[in-house]
Parts: sequence; C-alpha cells; structure tokens
Amino acid sequence: MSTNDPEKLEASIHRLLRSLPDRKAPVGLEARVLGELSRLASLPWWRRSYAYWPLAVRVAFFAGSAIAAALIVAGLIVLVRSSGANALAGGVADRFSWLILAREVVTAGSDKLRLLVGAIPSIWLYAAAGTVAACYATLAAIGAAAYRTLTFARQTS
Repeated sequence: MSTNDPEKLEASIHRLLRSLPDRKAPVGLEARVLGELSRLASLPWWRRSYAYWPLAVRVAFFAGSAIAAALIVAGLIVLVRSSGANALAGGVADRFSWLILAREVVTAGSDKLRLLVGAIPSIWLYAAAGTVAACYATLAAIGAAAYRTLTFARQTS
C-alpha cells in the first residue's frame, strides 16, 4: 500500500478501526446516565429548556419581554429628558471630573510615545522584536533541556 494515496490510507485506517471490538461502558456510568436522562425527562415544562415550553407560553414570554424592554427604554428616555436629569448629570460630572483629567494625561502621554516611537528607525524596532523572540526561544529551550535532564535522571535511578 502506498502512503501517498490519502484515500487508500483513509480506507485502510477506517477498516482497521471498524475491526476493533466495542468497549463497554462501566456499569455505574451506564446506570447514572440512564438515571439522569429519566430525571430530566420527568421535569415539568417550566424547569426545562425554553425549546420545550408550550408554544403559547413561549409567545407570551417573548411578548412580555419585548414589552418590558420597551417600557425600560421609554422610562430612560423620559428620565433623560426631564429637568432633573441636567442637575443629576452635572452632579455626576463633578464627581467624576478626575476621569477627564486622567483621559487628558493618557492622551498626552500616548501622543508623546507615538512621536518617540516614530523617531526610532524601523530596523531598530525589528531588531528589538527579534531579540525578544530569541530570548523567549532560549528560555523555552533551557526549560525543555532542564525538564528532559530531570526526567531522564529520575527514569534511570
């Protein structure tokens, strides 16, 4: 048989796997699975998945959810347009004014960093990225060598 023909190889592996005997599940596992299936089948509809609910209940639940969402959105719109909303927004803005300052500091810092990185030649950035990758590869090689040495020493003793 040629391993260069994937269809023949696949058919051969399929025949070999079909010829293997079936494995029996442990007795305890089979009993637990069948018990859980019967327990799930005996649950009332409201404790089961949404797909098992009666159609009328699903439609009513969907309509009720849509009405509740619409009421929440309408309430938020009324709240935002009310006269007290401006006073509330002003109070919240006063309490979180430090966030505006933090945003300005981060923006200024990122602008300076962008200018600094833009001034560095791209070949230097590529060299730095390559050096970091080489360091990670070296660390992985050292870890693999240490693991192999320690496990080999444990197997021979």
